Amino acid sequence: MTGQSTGELLAIGPLAAPHPRNTQVGSGIKLGPLRKDLADDNVSAPADQVPALREIVAKAAKDGHDVHFVVLTERQPVFTNYRDIATALQKDTSGTVIVIGPNAVGSASNEFSRVTLEQATDNLKFADQTQAARQMYDKMTEPSINWTVATLVLIVVVVVGAVAARLLGRRTDVSGPEEGVTEEGVTEDAATEQPVTEEAVSGSGGSGWVLPN
Repeated sequence: MTGQSTGELLAIGPLAAPHPRNTQVGSGIKLGPLRKDLADDNVSAPADQVPALREIVAKAAKDGHDVHFVVLTERQPVFTNYRDIATALQKDTSGTVIVIGPNAVGSASNEFSRVTLEQATDNLKFADQTQAARQMYDKMTEPSINWTVATLVLIVVVVVGAVAARLLGRRTDVSGPEEGVTEEGVTEDAATEQPVTEEAVSGSGGSGWVLPN
């Protein structure tokens, strides 16, 4: 829910004080109230958006994810500011922090990769920040191809295929040609047979073929 207490201010630009919890953003953001709200129900947002965001948090918890949502009503001049705020808060909350503003979104997580988080922001519409939060979570958790596993499987298939082909080739070489067959495909016995000769024979007025003895 939304808090009104004071807290340290995220500093502006190069004038930032060297406080370990400071993150440079475009406009001052008090981290204290945000931390207090997140500690209560994982949500820091205008009152009319809190119930819907709590539903997403509850769904995430059932899925085994610890997700926190922060909705800012003030537009940040630099879109990376939202990620900076999320990073500062995530150090305390752990899990995943998603900060949504009127013009952009930022996130930090020790559950989801940076690639997954960035891909989940594609085509988000910020006119309805609650809907943007739901869409982002759904994209973060949708099934995806594990390219590392797919690559390993492909390598194994190629290696097994190569080994099988090599073994088959060796087996063919060892067995050699069939017994009694020359490389030209003619049997040895047939190769040594004498050729048939044609002779004229006389007799009872006939002629014929005579095989040599």
